[in-house]
Amino acid sequence: MKKILFFYFLCLGYSVFAQYQIGNTKITFKDNTRGNRNILTFIYYPASTGGTDVPIAPDAAKFPVISFGHGFVMSSLAYQWIAEALVPYGYIIGFPSTEEGVPPNHSDFGKDEAFVARSLRNLGDSVNSFLYNRTNGYSAIGGHSMGGGATFLGMQNVTDITTFFNFSAAETFLTESAVQTAKLCSQPALVFTGTKDCVAPPAGNSRFMYNNLISSYKFFANIHDASHCQFGDPNKTPCEVGEAAACSGRVYISAAEQQRRVLLLLKPWLDFWIKRDCAALSTFYSNISGAINDIDTLQSKIMDCTAIDIPNALQQHKTIKALIFPNPSKGRFSMQISEIYSEAVVTLLDVKGSIINCKIIKGQKNIPLDYSNLPGGAYQIVVDTDRGSFTSTIVISQ
Repeated sequence: MKKILFFYFLCLGYSVFAQYQIGNTKITFKDNTRGNRNILTFIYYPASTGGTDVPIAPDAAKFPVISFGHGFVMSSLAYQWIAEALVPYGYIIGFPSTEEGVPPNHSDFGKDEAFVARSLRNLGDSVNSFLYNRTNGYSAIGGHSMGGGATFLGMQNVTDITTFFNFSAAETFLTESAVQTAKLCSQPALVFTGTKDCVAPPAGNSRFMYNNLISSYKFFANIHDASHCQFGDPNKTPCEVGEAAACSGRVYISAAEQQRRVLLLLKPWLDFWIKRDCAALSTFYSNISGAINDIDTLQSKIMDCTAIDIPNALQQHKTIKALIFPNPSKGRFSMQISEIYSEAVVTLLDVKGSIINCKIIKGQKNIPLDYSNLPGGAYQIVVDTDRGSFTSTIVISQ
C-alpha cells in the first residue's frame, strides 16, 4: 500500500502522504585520512515513532542520504525545517557540526560535508549500524551561506555523490575559492539564492559559481524578495542581527513562504536524482512553470529520464497482467487489469521517458484511456497498483 501512496504523491505533487515520523541521533565520524579528524554529526531519519535514538522505520524501504552544511557562525542545528520537510518522505539527513567557530576552514568543511554523505551511505553496509541495509546507495550534499560555498569545494572532481544543492552560497576565500573550484564540479547542481540577499548577493557569489559549473544538469533559482538568513530556521542564530545591520530597510517574504518556494523545486529534484523517481520530473517542471512569478530560473539542459539509470518497475515490483486494446489505435484504448486492487496510477511516457499524462484510477477492472489529443507515435504506459506493476507500449496511429 505504501508504494501506491507514494505514486499518488508523484501524480499530485508535493504536499501529501508523508509516511514517517522523525528519529534523531548523533554520531562522531572519524576521517583517518585527515589526521583522525572528528566530525560530530546530528542525524535525522525516518521512524515510526519520533524521538531520540528510536528505531528506524521497521519497513523494508531503503533511503537516500543528504549531508547539509551550516552557515558562518550558525549552528548545525539551525536547519530543522529541512529535516521536517524531507525526513517524513523517506530521507536520511546529517548535519556536520564542525567549523562553527571563528575562523572557519572552508576547505575542511567542504570535505566534511562530502565525508558525512559517504559515511551515512556506507552505514547501510555495516551490520553493526542502525542503518544496516537501509540506505539506497545515492547521496547528496547541501549547504547554506558558508556551507553552500563549501559544497563546491567538497564536490570538486567528485563522481560518487549523486547531486548537490545550496542556499545563498557565499564565496570561500580563506583556503580556496568556491567560484573557481566550481569549474571542477560536474555533478547535477541546484543553486538557490534570494533577490534581496545583501549578505551573499548572487553577483560575486552563487551566480558566479553557477556560471562556472561544468555540470550538464544545473539550475539556478533566484527567489523573489527572499533573504539570506531565512534559508535557515528563523531567529536561531545571530544571522538575522547581522542581516538587519547590513540590509537595513529591506522587506522580505516570510520565512515560511521562502522555504515553501525552495521545496517546490528541491524536493522533486532530490526525488529524481537520489530516489531515482522519473515521475518527479513532471513535478519539477510543473512547479517551475507555476512559480514563474516567484522564482527566476536558469537551466543548462532540460532533464529527461535518460539522465539517470532507473530500474524498470517490473524489476522492483510484482508483475500484474493487463490487456490494452485496440493497439494501435487513433488514441482511444481500453485496458483490462486482471488483479483486484484498490488504486492504480496510470502513467504515460514518451520515448525520452518524459511524463505526458498521469491519472489515478479507483479499482476499475476495465479502464478507458483517451490519448487522442496526442501526436502519433509509440508511448510507454506504466500501471502501478497496490498489488503490482504492469508496463507496455502503445501506438497512436495518425
